[in-house]
Amino acid sequence: MSENNGIYQLIIKNLKMIEQTNSILDEIQETIFNRIDNYILDWANQNHWLCEGKFWSTKSQIFYPENWDKALSYFSFALDDDIKNKNISWLSYLNGTEHTKFGLFWYFSYGNKYKRQEWQRELKKHYDNNRSLFEKNNAKIVYGGRNLFIPITQNINELVANYPNDMDTVLEDPINEALNCLNNIFPVIDQIYKELIN
Repeated sequence: MSENNGIYQLIIKNLKMIEQTNSILDEIQETIFNRIDNYILDWANQNHWLCEGKFWSTKSQIFYPENWDKALSYFSFALDDDIKNKNISWLSYLNGTEHTKFGLFWYFSYGNKYKRQEWQRELKKHYDNNRSLFEKNNAKIVYGGRNLFIPITQNINELVANYPNDMDTVLEDPINEALNCLNNIFPVIDQIYKELIN
């Protein structure tokens, strides 16, 4: 973990910069999270997925260092009593020379070790088989094939620079991109789910 301290500190620094901008996190939550939250709930209900939880939970994630001091947002699917291992998380990430961004994040975290490995293998297989679809929608496999990440917003500095005067304009395109991406990616995730429970 120590080799990643510089990255984590940079992410924390960026998030603290946002917090210093009056009520921007509440604005982002209201503008982005709630709209996509409703979209996910509607889609999942139509496809008979059981959903529970809300965005903006304070639950921590195991891949963060102990000194991580920002409440994370997450939305979890309760797939059934035996397969409760698919989380959707909102977080910031750093990718190469890009600036920190917010994104939608599937994290295969729960279930026993073998069930978790099964989900990882299935996700990687479907990612490889549908690579053009995922890449077209800017979805990425990260952390060794365990997680699926979909970037949502542009540079955090742009959000801060444009907040609060033109927040809707700043976020409208990323929201539409995210919804289009979800609409394309969800059927693939649904296919994994159905294969594993049948």
